[in-house]
Amino acid sequence: MRPNPSIKGPHRADMRPVLLAVLVSLSVFISLFFILSPEAMSEKYYDGPILRAPSIDASTQGHDALSMKPKESRYDFRLSGSNTFYQIMSVLNVPGAVSHEIERKARPFFDLRRLKQGTVLRVFTVDERLSKIEYRINEYQMLVVKDTAEPEVYSVERTELAHETRQATITGTIENSLYEDGLKAGADSRMIANLTDIFAWDIDFASDIRKGDKFNILSEMLYVEGKPVRTGRILGAEMVNGGKKYAAIYFEGKDGEGSYFNAEGKSLRRSLLKSPLRFSRITSHFSKGRFHPIHKKYRPHHGIDYGAPSGTPIESAGSGIVKYAGWKGGYGNFIEIKHNNGFSTAYGHLSRIAKGVRTGAKITQGQVIGAVGSTGISTGPHLHYEVKASGKLINPLSVKPVADNAVAKKDSARFASVKGEIERKLSGEVSVLAANQSYTGQTGKAVVQPARSARN
Repeated sequence: MRPNPSIKGPHRADMRPVLLAVLVSLSVFISLFFILSPEAMSEKYYDGPILRAPSIDASTQGHDALSMKPKESRYDFRLSGSNTFYQIMSVLNVPGAVSHEIERKARPFFDLRRLKQGTVLRVFTVDERLSKIEYRINEYQMLVVKDTAEPEVYSVERTELAHETRQATITGTIENSLYEDGLKAGADSRMIANLTDIFAWDIDFASDIRKGDKFNILSEMLYVEGKPVRTGRILGAEMVNGGKKYAAIYFEGKDGEGSYFNAEGKSLRRSLLKSPLRFSRITSHFSKGRFHPIHKKYRPHHGIDYGAPSGTPIESAGSGIVKYAGWKGGYGNFIEIKHNNGFSTAYGHLSRIAKGVRTGAKITQGQVIGAVGSTGISTGPHLHYEVKASGKLINPLSVKPVADNAVAKKDSARFASVKGEIERKLSGEVSVLAANQSYTGQTGKAVVQPARSARN
């Protein structure tokens, strides 16, 4: 039988391209094998212009160069109540003799044995050897200890950052509370506390403050390196409380003592404070027939109850002698103080009585005598406050205490001048300018040597 050419012919023709493809693939494989062979790679690595020097040698040379530079480190020690200067120095392997000499020589500027909790002691070392210490003594003074050219010999100096005292005015309207709205207006807690001190004899900040009351304060402000850091003395202030305007002018007499006076030159200090608590609320008024929440019957309430958190400081309404301090039945912890002007005040339900407040002890006006509590017969933390005039219980809110003194006649003209200037600044008629400017500069210096060197 003869083969079928229609089948045999096409089969031979299809084999040719297959053989060609196999030959091409084999050629490519041989070429790649030669290029990727170890001999070819070695030649390319050593003969190429980029890889002539091995990279490992370059990195080693760089490491050696860097290792020759001094190693500088900085440590910021935020101080707790248990940290001491000697403890920190020992951690850094500073010899005890050197630490002692640094502390001794720094003592005229600052006692390093009395580092303040929460502050930062900054220490610099070079190659793990003490090179410098920095400590902020206050807002603008810095204690600096520096290494000298001699081994283990350090210099100590006190420097001042650029600072100045400016005058600032703070004005605001009370919408919620004096404290909250005072902060919004730009005052700080210290300024607000000072303001309540100044007007404590005229305004009961626990009950008299109303929405819409206004305050205007002229105060000193300490700036350090152009930034405000704290408020200082209040020079003048105005408060509108319940539609009535109160004014305070700070004035120093020829004797050098300063105090606050009203616009008429009468002292703002009175025989009794308006309230023994700075910030609280009246929960029960003076009454001849109040329903008692515990005894469940009507009985007289010869005092005022101020609601405040337990532990709130209680201040004596006036200067005097402690008549009684201790436990007194339903009053719980109780204090009674006799004042020189015929008044006496009493404080009940205290959580504690302050140290030193005992029968016969002398008390000054504004002194903290205890803390709010709920001892005795009480439904919750509050202060029960009573006032007696000539031995008779009276409503504390009805007391109209008398001013201590007034501006001396010989100082009246100067007081009028000071008052006029303060009033113009409070009204905005006169711009408030910076004063008492001081610049960065060294104010003290000492050279410190280790104790063993001093003996040589």
